[in-house]
Amino acid sequence: MESSIITTKHVYLVRHGETDWNAQRLIQGHSDIPLNERGREQARRLAARLKNFPITQVCSSDLQRAFYTASAVAELLGLSVCCHTELRERNYGDLEGKDYRTIREQFPDFDPWTDTESKYNVETFPAMQQRGIACLTNILQESDAEHILVVSHGGLINAMLHHMSEGLHGTGKTKLVNTSLNHIQYDNETWMVHTVNDGTHLDEE
Repeated sequence: MESSIITTKHVYLVRHGETDWNAQRLIQGHSDIPLNERGREQARRLAARLKNFPITQVCSSDLQRAFYTASAVAELLGLSVCCHTELRERNYGDLEGKDYRTIREQFPDFDPWTDTESKYNVETFPAMQQRGIACLTNILQESDAEHILVVSHGGLINAMLHHMSEGLHGTGKTKLVNTSLNHIQYDNETWMVHTVNDGTHLDEE
């Protein structure tokens, strides 16, 4: 008798814990900024929240703020973390390390949704969204795991949620809190968004 093939997958998309740049509202992008103490505590709370989830695979962006968050969960579950550069945040080029006020003053013609962004070496929104969806799809299609944790970044997760929900959630609609949980079901190349921006494990912060 042939073993059954799992076609329905559950992915738990999680934004990394807080960094000092998050607290200062600085653009991070590909800059490799570590978690601050609050971010490490958020990661510990996330791990406690997911301790009894049936997760058997953990994937992460290779940037340390995401990797540390994923590692806190993986360690508790006795798993390793598989890193994917494609799960990185949007590359913000010349804008990284700057706050929004500075960007408005120094780059008055910057618009994240038009072609002017390429002037400042910023990755286009469609390019970011496509690489994220392609990476996540490959992970799900190549894995034998039914429940997978994927730790990434706010901008990329929102872009993917926007695609998955046909604009109901994500970019322009959802402000993801650090370590918030997003539960997505993937079945026969179809996405179903069950939970968005769930940060109940942070309620006592």
